[in-house]
Amino acid sequence: MTHMHGLIGKMVARPGSRDALAAIILSGTGDMPGCLSYVVAKDPRDADALWITEVWDTADSHQASRSLPSVRDTIARAQPLIASFGDGVTSEPIGGVGLATQSAPVIERLNPQGLSTPTGYTHVVSARGGRTVYIAGQIALDASGQLVGKGDLATQTRQVFANLDVALKAAGASFKDVVKTNYYMRDASQVAVVREIRSTYFSAPDLPASTLIEVPRLAQADFLIEIEAIAVV
Repeated sequence: MTHMHGLIGKMVARPGSRDALAAIILSGTGDMPGCLSYVVAKDPRDADALWITEVWDTADSHQASRSLPSVRDTIARAQPLIASFGDGVTSEPIGGVGLATQSAPVIERLNPQGLSTPTGYTHVVSARGGRTVYIAGQIALDASGQLVGKGDLATQTRQVFANLDVALKAAGASFKDVVKTNYYMRDASQVAVVREIRSTYFSAPDLPASTLIEVPRLAQADFLIEIEAIAVV
């Protein structure tokens, strides 16, 4: 299960600039994916100091936020008004007022009696709390949009899982957070190839529910496999 990520830090403004600095910081916090709480407070003991308290769904979301254009712009505008940084601490929030709508997810995986033993997946997965992440169907295109592994199912499958890894991490998730996958293959008789590669990304007990569908064609004739995923973080 992914844990929340918290930070508490002190920022000291140049003399007489605290209000202006606070306004700049607050202006850049409106749209930060994964940010559950962001509070800027004045220090009543120090006329130039601010305390900033942050709660994120994951540490990866916090790290990714630093690359957001709005955050980079805020940092650039705030930098001239910052005199120094004081004490800071990283924490692991477990709950509290204001975080209830983004409570940590609870994921349960079941293989009920009366159903066959699954191979590399789970029959029933239920989730409550957290945030749902939908990953669009990934095919074997690299970052430049070029097909990887023409005519080679294993190579294409490895590229597809690499793309899923990038997409999940961008959303602050991992393969352990995936609750459902859909596989679309041109030739389902080659599923053993896919299962072998899949096993390097998914392992018990964190196996998602899964569906495999054989299709006559994907978006391009050279695509041999497409995989989509749903995660809860």
